[in-house]
Amino acid sequence: MAIKTMLVPLDGSAGSEAVLDTAFALARRFSAHVDVLHVRLPSDPLHSVVEGWWLSDETKQLVLETAGRGAAEAAAKVRAAFHDYCAARGVAIAETPPSPDAVSAAWHEAAGWEATVVAVRGRLADLIVVRRPSGEQPLPTTVEAALLETRRPIFVAPPTPAKRLGANIAIGWNGSAEAAGAIAAALPFLAAAERVTVLTARDGAPAAPEDLVRHLAWHGIAATAQTFDTKRRSVGEALLAEAQACGADLLVLGGYGRSRTREMILGGVTRHVLAASDIPLLMSH
Repeated sequence: MAIKTMLVPLDGSAGSEAVLDTAFALARRFSAHVDVLHVRLPSDPLHSVVEGWWLSDETKQLVLETAGRGAAEAAAKVRAAFHDYCAARGVAIAETPPSPDAVSAAWHEAAGWEATVVAVRGRLADLIVVRRPSGEQPLPTTVEAALLETRRPIFVAPPTPAKRLGANIAIGWNGSAEAAGAIAAALPFLAAAERVTVLTARDGAPAAPEDLVRHLAWHGIAATAQTFDTKRRSVGEALLAEAQACGADLLVLGGYGRSRTREMILGGVTRHVLAASDIPLLMSH
């Protein structure tokens, strides 16, 4: 699958510039267009809350107007930062195709819940670029929606943009449909990589890694297989350690190979890798 359009949710919080750096590094690689999306909170829930307060109608209206101005000012600040970013780097603004340059971008705003908007708009993007969640907290709803509700691959950018991106790729292979989908989405990356390593937990895969190596060879991709023992670590911990040990600058893996509920209870691979990886991730469900 060619990567020609990317969606980047942007809220203006710390780390926004880093995720833009990663998105545009990918856009330059694939000559792609970047749609940056800022979602403002809807006013309806606030209306419902304010209606229940013991305040005068005038005060309630003032609260609503103040909140609306705050959201508009926040959006304007993020929008200005986006345009400054593009101007400083010579990125063309293109609202409709074809782009005048190999790399282009557009700004979009919407009102609603970010996770809901991303779930809908992300279905028409070739790749969704999100910032890596911090800490072993519940997965942010926007990241979860992008991963589970769009059927599109997501690229998880680390807090600090990587100096190299996709030259040395590790694949977490367990024979699952999710992992297979991630590999299919990663083919443009794999085809350009200098090194590809298939990592498989010795006690956790129903399919032999050599089968994947053979499959990739039909695509002209030379990969090597490497199995590892978890050594009393979780599979997620062991997989990250092995990817770092082989010098990978991108880890490809399936997301939520079992139900979200079981992942939360058992501390699954998806949750751990998203929380702890300093390596960029390409994931698919």
